[in-house]
Amino acid sequence: MATVAASIGGHRPCADSYAADVHSSSFGVRTLRDPRFQRLAVVLLAIILGLFRLAQFAAFTSQVEWGYDFAYYWRAAQDLLHGLPIYAPEQLVGPYVPQGQAGFLYPPPFAAAMIPFALAFPTDVRAAAWIWAALGALVLAVGTLAVARSGGLVERIRGASGLGPWILLVAALTFPPVVGELVLGNVHLLLFGLLSVAWLGVRRGDAVGDRWAGLAVGIAALVKVFPAFIVLWFLFTGRRRAAGWAVIGVLTAVALALPITGVAPWLDYPAALLNLSAPSDTTDTLAPTVWLASVVGFSGARMVVTATAVVTLFWAARRLPARPSFAVAVILSVLVAPALYHHYLAIMVLPFLLLLPDRGAPAWLAVAYLLMSGGQQPALGELSWIVNRGFPTAGALILLAVALRAGRVHPAPVDGMIRPTRPSHEEAT
Repeated sequence: MATVAASIGGHRPCADSYAADVHSSSFGVRTLRDPRFQRLAVVLLAIILGLFRLAQFAAFTSQVEWGYDFAYYWRAAQDLLHGLPIYAPEQLVGPYVPQGQAGFLYPPPFAAAMIPFALAFPTDVRAAAWIWAALGALVLAVGTLAVARSGGLVERIRGASGLGPWILLVAALTFPPVVGELVLGNVHLLLFGLLSVAWLGVRRGDAVGDRWAGLAVGIAALVKVFPAFIVLWFLFTGRRRAAGWAVIGVLTAVALALPITGVAPWLDYPAALLNLSAPSDTTDTLAPTVWLASVVGFSGARMVVTATAVVTLFWAARRLPARPSFAVAVILSVLVAPALYHHYLAIMVLPFLLLLPDRGAPAWLAVAYLLMSGGQQPALGELSWIVNRGFPTAGALILLAVALRAGRVHPAPVDGMIRPTRPSHEEAT
């Protein structure tokens, strides 16, 4: 400030004043580089972000969005209890839009699994949604810590920054798609947990691990169809035993649910699945299929996206180590879904965790995280799609690119020193 004031007054600053400013500037740079200052800044940012997301969540609990998706599962369970069909007639006779439809969208066993909620809360779906949201947050927390600890990520973060695993929990819980998932009450946090179990089984690398991995993916495919894509990863990587256990998991779950669901829903479900058409409101639709549909039509886009995903998965399974190639499988399983909305990206917490140890990845992962945060910007008018759809889609594609590149980059060291080490089991497979 002294230099500026002297210049304004027409006087040349003296050498002592210049030296003092240089020292002050250097001190400021050193402060920014001080690990203690950086830790404090991260802690303050985490507190502010956590409080902001908590306020957002609290505001949505009194809005129409609260438990909106969960209500479909609860009603399907109620229909099973009363002997009513869970798929609506309009879903069976021809194409329908998967937005505000009358019937159920998922496989029959999942409706059977939701019966405890229907029995415990026969008239108050909003109260049941609180239990579902709490379970989702618990699954996210347990899965995040389990995956992080299994790969040594907790130790890496503590060694590099001095911060504990709580920072990963804050990043996961404040991820906007996760907040949206908790509000709407969809199934993607449950899928995150099941796919985390699958990865932990793969990482174990033995018969027991294959069993757990296959069963987890099989059950996930009965919650929502797209995780079945990961069975291809099992086959492409030579994990036929895990693929077999996925089939066993599906058949076992179907057999257990059949006395509750009966045969009729299974006769209706193929038609309800095949008649699924493009969303009519694309405000928050991120699916590559929907982006491409304006060029080649919806059916053509589904075929192009699926074929591209299969080829990409095959390349990743053959060329990359297990950890990044499994991340590729998870990302592609989400992107091939023809109806993909912002809150589906909650599953992407798993690829983030798997890719964080790689050198050079954190910076790009931060970009992907910020882009996938999305948001509503009505002030942009007709250009609001850039934030609503464009940014999250770009973030997901950047995450995929990081995963495809990760196998060629050595994991980041804990203390900044690169030492030659033997590859871990999951990197060697």
